[in-house]
Amino acid sequence: MRLLRIFFIGILFCLIATQAAASDSSSFIVKHIRIQGLQRISKGTVLSYLPINVGDRMWPSDSEAIIESLYKTSFFQDIKVARQGNTLIIRVIERPTIGSIEITGNRSIPTDKLKDSLKDSGLAEGRVFDRSTLTSVKRALEAQYFDLGRYTAKVTTTVTPQPRNRVNISIHVAEGKVAKIKQIKIIGNKTFKEKELLKQFRLSTPKLLSFLTQNDLYTKDKLRADLERLKSYYMDRGFLKFKIDSSQVAVTPSRKNVYITIHVTEGPKYYFSGFKLAGKLILPREELRKLITIKDGDVFSRKAVIAADQAIGNKLGDLGYAFARVVPQPKVDDKKRMVFVTFFVDPGHRVYVRRISFTGNSKTSDEALRQVIRQMEGGTFSLSNIKESERQLKLSGYLKDVGVKTPLVPGTNDQVDVNFDVKETPSASVFVSLGYGSDGVEYGAGLSQTNFLGTGKYLNINVNHSEYERDAVISYNNPYYTPNGVQRGFSLYAHGFRPEEIDLSDYETDRYGGNMSFAIPVGKKDDFINLSLGAEREHIKAGSDAATEVTDFINEHGRSFNEAIVAGGWSHNGYDQAIFPTRGLNQSVGVDLSLPLDSDSLTFYTIDYNAHYYRPMSPLFILSLRGEAGYGGGIGNTKGLPFYENFFAGGIDSVRGYDTDSLGPRDSQGNPFGGNVLLDGSIGVVLVPLSTGSLRTTVFFDGGNTFQDKLDLGDLRYSVGIDEEWRSPLGPIEFSLAEAINADSDDDKEPFQFQIGTSF
Repeated sequence: MRLLRIFFIGILFCLIATQAAASDSSSFIVKHIRIQGLQRISKGTVLSYLPINVGDRMWPSDSEAIIESLYKTSFFQDIKVARQGNTLIIRVIERPTIGSIEITGNRSIPTDKLKDSLKDSGLAEGRVFDRSTLTSVKRALEAQYFDLGRYTAKVTTTVTPQPRNRVNISIHVAEGKVAKIKQIKIIGNKTFKEKELLKQFRLSTPKLLSFLTQNDLYTKDKLRADLERLKSYYMDRGFLKFKIDSSQVAVTPSRKNVYITIHVTEGPKYYFSGFKLAGKLILPREELRKLITIKDGDVFSRKAVIAADQAIGNKLGDLGYAFARVVPQPKVDDKKRMVFVTFFVDPGHRVYVRRISFTGNSKTSDEALRQVIRQMEGGTFSLSNIKESERQLKLSGYLKDVGVKTPLVPGTNDQVDVNFDVKETPSASVFVSLGYGSDGVEYGAGLSQTNFLGTGKYLNINVNHSEYERDAVISYNNPYYTPNGVQRGFSLYAHGFRPEEIDLSDYETDRYGGNMSFAIPVGKKDDFINLSLGAEREHIKAGSDAATEVTDFINEHGRSFNEAIVAGGWSHNGYDQAIFPTRGLNQSVGVDLSLPLDSDSLTFYTIDYNAHYYRPMSPLFILSLRGEAGYGGGIGNTKGLPFYENFFAGGIDSVRGYDTDSLGPRDSQGNPFGGNVLLDGSIGVVLVPLSTGSLRTTVFFDGGNTFQDKLDLGDLRYSVGIDEEWRSPLGPIEFSLAEAINADSDDDKEPFQFQIGTSF
């Protein structure tokens, strides 16, 4: 028994010794680490990721840890671990890098935006290529197009190996067409009919003008916006607890059409039980209460609450509290269905403007821009002055885009900087012009600058010639003549008119003159009183086939006249921007008096009123209303308005569809002669989907005419048509296609009219 026990102990001892020897033979002390297969990645980078260092004992299980840690870096597509003596050998095959990414076929999403999206997903030039990432990106891109309603979109990718372990990636997008909306159904509505609710939507099923508005094409963002409009519609009519339970978009098997179903819960109707103001009000309580339109018993309206919030915030913003917070806190009584609103006012600190800066003005001086803005550096921050400064910069005529930011000055809570970012319109000081319009060939040369030498001053030296007019003008205007905004200008001119060349009466006029003018701001500087004083010499020559009206006038008054021209008027510019305004009223009224300089002078007057109004009707349409009225007559011994001062109507700048200056009274020869009474106007709708920053498309209805002594509304001429204005790089171009509605047999119709001006 004792011998048996000794035998087993011996066997156990041998097993332990054998295991220890085996362990010692499979592990080793790492004296060197050799990495094979590196091309771009440095050895130091690899070593930094290893879980083992020189001097450590390496066990067989450490191989898996090494491979796992290196795979996590995404640098390698294959990793092997080996041993040579006390040297650890790691063999790797690096993943290729992305040499280039080419995207083709995309039209709806810009290439730059797509590349930014790829970069965020880890796919960019210079990065390590991972095929699984490319697969994920492909799916993400298709999802982006699905959100745009392009359910037939397909993204294909091609990976092309290149030298030095690089790959080129080609991504081709077949966008397909946007799915059309076949039906929009609202379920759960009880108070309002579905037809009324769908009027709040921009999306719709196909309609007559859908090819222009494209509102029958589905996108996820458009639906989201429409759902928000639906929610606002209910919440502005008392339905405080209204909610959209679901919005389902069913795509047809062809993926070309969608059916939208919206489930809603209206909830009960709520009413206002009153409101109160709390917090630090700054202004008298009664003054703030006037800004709130909420009344006891009124139907609850989220719009009214937001309007009160904004009104108080804007009021405090004008007093320098740039970061004022107004928090409406509703207290809802579900039993009585009443809502009491507490407006908690936190004005914050009063803020001052430390510095005003401009960027993007490479031509225009900072001084000229500072003359335009309303906010003063070092003064109290005013929200309305900031907004008005932005508008005035847009009205300057030499800036096409203006942005403004008001960052808080670092380390302070009561100072901001005002940073205006502007984009200037192209301007050429010396030019040659060549054009052809409905009135024939025109050419000219000169110097014309609305922003002369970047000062914001206007200088014009111009010589123009057409078949019926010749002009030479030198004019200058300084809009900053005085610190309070008075403008002063000068003008010298020579003008020749040959109406026979455009089938009007057979006579010629030549006039020479000059004037000095002032524009004096009144009110909020949108309004100006305009004054001008000048002198003019007029010479008339009757043609061989002159009408009786012309020869009789010359026989009675002579051919040459010297006159003093005194003019006065008022103008208002309420546009939001100078180029292609979208809202606001621009109007002016002017009176010109011709007074005697000698015994042969004529004395007469003209009164002219102009107005143009823009108002957005929806994101798709802008209403445009234009009107002009004029009247002239004689003073003293001059009976009536001289015929060469008559008003004219017709043409691309008046009643389109009729020949230029062809409407109104005619002379004894049957040629258009103009009249001393003018009335014309236009109702237009700007089609926003067919317009851009440089192109404007307008459908119009024009009406107007000129008359002699008495206005006859029954004799107005009308037309309808479409007009295109293009601010091309080479100058403005305008086309109109119009149909004269009630043309008389004597009227000269001209359906297609255009003006082209080219500068080079």
